[in-house]
Amino acid sequence: MINRYKHYKTLIFIVLLNVFSSILHYVHNVVYFDHYPEPDWLSPQLVDAFWFVMTPIGTYGLIVAVKSQMTKGRWWLYLYALMGLLSLLHYNVETDNIMTITMHSLIWFQAISAFWLIGYVTMYFKNKSKH
Repeated sequence: MINRYKHYKTLIFIVLLNVFSSILHYVHNVVYFDHYPEPDWLSPQLVDAFWFVMTPIGTYGLIVAVKSQMTKGRWWLYLYALMGLLSLLHYNVETDNIMTITMHSLIWFQAISAFWLIGYVTMYFKNKSKH
């Protein structure tokens, strides 16, 4: 059992990094909601609620992957990473608000973490198929 976790330590780290980056971004987004570029229909409560939907998806994907069902777990992990990339939609909203360096940093920290998760899971399967 311990060996299984050792084998997945990089994946566990990347998923935890995604959770951490999303906490930082989502908390900042909720606290400074009026300063972020957001569509008119979005509210701090929806942003907050979305985090409580996406995080269990990532956690579930990690648990399934570690329990030696990486094929099934990868789709949940891809979904989780794609949900993390939604933070980039801040750049698609027209607004008069000027984003701070902190906002850009938190958005890109979350996005880069999500891209790393996608890349790691993809490379894991590419390497598995060669053996």
